[in-house]
Amino acid sequence: MSIFTVHRDNVKLTGRIAGDEVAPCTGLLIHGLNTNIAFWHPALVRALGNSHRLLMYDQRGHGYSDMPPTGYSCAELAQDALAILDSHQVATADVIAHSFGSGVALKLAQLFPDRVRSLTILDGRVRCFQPDVRIGDWSHFPRWSAHFEQGGVHLDPAWELDCTLPLRFEGLDLSRVDNSLAADGFFVPIYSSRALAKYRKLLTETSALEDFRSPNDLTQEDVRQVRQPTALIYGAISPFLPTGHALAADLPNGSLQILEGCGHNFPFNHPLRTTNAIEAANAGFTPSHQCQR
Repeated sequence: MSIFTVHRDNVKLTGRIAGDEVAPCTGLLIHGLNTNIAFWHPALVRALGNSHRLLMYDQRGHGYSDMPPTGYSCAELAQDALAILDSHQVATADVIAHSFGSGVALKLAQLFPDRVRSLTILDGRVRCFQPDVRIGDWSHFPRWSAHFEQGGVHLDPAWELDCTLPLRFEGLDLSRVDNSLAADGFFVPIYSSRALAKYRKLLTETSALEDFRSPNDLTQEDVRQVRQPTALIYGAISPFLPTGHALAADLPNGSLQILEGCGHNFPFNHPLRTTNAIEAANAGFTPSHQCQR
């Protein structure tokens, strides 16, 4: 696994190459918010790397990439993704994206259709379909909040289930919460003080929060222009499942799989189930697909 650095408009983007580095097919992996390339579980990377050279990178404001003051819209982040492909001379790629990264992937496919061969969307929320999500309105909120209550943490049902939610946990000891959450299929919150401090800086000292919440960042018409084969894989107990159904209805070549017992972060919590779902979708990450870099 080799490390790379790419610069776009004086913004440094860092990443790694994994998988079969001489494979004719290239996969681009785009993570979500409040994480980095470490989100991609080694077991998932090994499986995907059997047929592809994999490019994984930290999105701007995350990991070891720079945190510029602006440039966090899906359109700008899609340009970052394009810079990664250009720097590695990738003509067309199979793109896998999780959570917020899904909007970036869809925008990349819409703006640069010749550069994306297929899409795999893993539990992404798209704001044109789910503009507001209050945690108290989520059908699994009672079970989810019960785990926190056992750890002495109270959740306000009026909180918005968006990029600001991790900041609600800053300074709290969630060590008594994460194991029960994971066992019940939910995501395990990140409570590293260093990681949360960096994330707070991203949301408070850059345009990121405004960009992330923009209703015009990715529109329904944008989505309908995406023609590539698109595998939509969602957790059955994810609050973002309505986005999966909406994308399946609007994408001309979208197909939806629902993973029972899985929450939002299933690609990390259940890497083998995720691998099987991706292979079953047959959107691009199978040895039978032929492609050229």
